[in-house]
Amino acid sequence: MAEKTEPKKTRKRTKKAEAEVKVEATEAKAEAAEIKPEEKAEAAEIKPEEKAEAAEIKAEEKAEAAEIKAEEKAEAAEIKADEDDLPDVPENERIHRYDIMITSERPGYRPPKAAVYAIVSQLALRGLASPVDEAIAETWTEIYFEPGPSPHEIFLEKGYNDDAPVYHEMIMRFADKMYFCDYSDTPQRPLYWSIEIRGARFTTPIGAFKKLFLDAINLRITTAYRDAQPIPPHKTVPEDEKPVEKKKRERGNGIAGTEVEEM
Repeated sequence: MAEKTEPKKTRKRTKKAEAEVKVEATEAKAEAAEIKPEEKAEAAEIKPEEKAEAAEIKAEEKAEAAEIKAEEKAEAAEIKADEDDLPDVPENERIHRYDIMITSERPGYRPPKAAVYAIVSQLALRGLASPVDEAIAETWTEIYFEPGPSPHEIFLEKGYNDDAPVYHEMIMRFADKMYFCDYSDTPQRPLYWSIEIRGARFTTPIGAFKKLFLDAINLRITTAYRDAQPIPPHKTVPEDEKPVEKKKRERGNGIAGTEVEEM
């Protein structure tokens, strides 16, 4: 019996399928080639937009920085203008100043007139303060001083080379009726005698100045200070508070026997 032979497999169909696959691959490449230029074009369009956006952000940052600098310059110019509004005040006068209250360590201290005269004399002789004005009432007295030749010796052991005044004014007050210190360090402390230094460059007198009171009238002093306040005008004694002797002198002016009566 003769053996059966299998029919030869043909590759025609396979070749055709491969050809179709190649065509499809070629078309896919062509399509991809078309897409790439579009993507490149799109990317190229995006990049200028990104660059433009980045440039815009930088411009805004620069503008903001310039605005801040302009504000700083304007603020500095305003400060300078404020300083220039004080043409009569020297540069070394634009300093922080203080008021200083000098009182006795002993509460209720009342100095006799001899002690007051001794203090005034010592202040003048040492060149610390010179009396220039006074207000004398029946129950109180205020003596006003200006800086003497050596006012810095109240605060400094060495010399003072600045043109700015060491202080502006000194006032000594004593009274029969108590008054109160309005400095925060000694609130509501009753006083009958005090010295106030107004507009001082320094806050604390040195020991040599404090010793002056101890040597002259056996008095130990204490001090307090605050930021300087505007200096008030010197007091004027009201008519009804003037001393009795002064009233007699004014009424008896030109009348015979007045001086005998006063003596």
